[in-house]
Amino acid sequence: MSTARILVVDDEESMRITLAGNLELEGYEVVEACSGDEALRLSRERPVDVVLADIRMPGLHGVDLYRHLRRAQPGLPVVLMTAFAQESLVEDALAEGVFTVLHKPFDVEHLLRTLRRAARTPEVLVVDDVREVAEVTVEGLRLCGLRAQAVYDGDEAVARMRTGKIDVCVVDLVMPGMTGPQVVEKLRGAGQPVAFIAVSGHEVPDMMRQVAALGDVSCMRKPISIRELAQTIARARGRALTRN
Repeated sequence: MSTARILVVDDEESMRITLAGNLELEGYEVVEACSGDEALRLSRERPVDVVLADIRMPGLHGVDLYRHLRRAQPGLPVVLMTAFAQESLVEDALAEGVFTVLHKPFDVEHLLRTLRRAARTPEVLVVDDVREVAEVTVEGLRLCGLRAQAVYDGDEAVARMRTGKIDVCVVDLVMPGMTGPQVVEKLRGAGQPVAFIAVSGHEVPDMMRQVAALGDVSCMRKPISIRELAQTIARARGRALTRN
């Protein structure tokens, strides 16, 4: 049974009660808030491990709540919910470092997997043989509120994965020694529950086909916008949790 403390924030009472009930059955300690302002007050009174909040709420909406929480508790995993598929707030939330966004209605098992993963405070691993690129990318992700670390070759990536703290790997395709596709294949073959984002500044269609054949791998071209990378990470987390 989990002992993580979850703050559930939703102005719709029936939804809040349903969510809290399901989480308590799983052994979570649940704190409920009916507004963003109340959530901030409760989080100051006693720290929480994960926040689950609706985006559309009167007063302080979910994305602004996340922004306040990020300043007060950097690295705190925040999962947002919405019934609206297309809205600028969703894109802003994804770009600014939320763990992921769940679209209502969602499956309870999907929710539980998401919160279970978020409570582990996983990290993003950036793999790039150009040290400066890797470090700038990590710094940008950290400024977004994401936990991230860098390694500079495939062997280091494999070793770091063994810690069990990595759930997203951003890997350059063109590297000396172990290439990006080889890194993905090796980690997938080991059964690592990791989402992969392949990046490259070169035209490498053969490598792109190789990683595409390995399953659900997102692809991005360098130079990478940190905003777009953060959005891709949040979406990749959501897809991985749907599959697993």
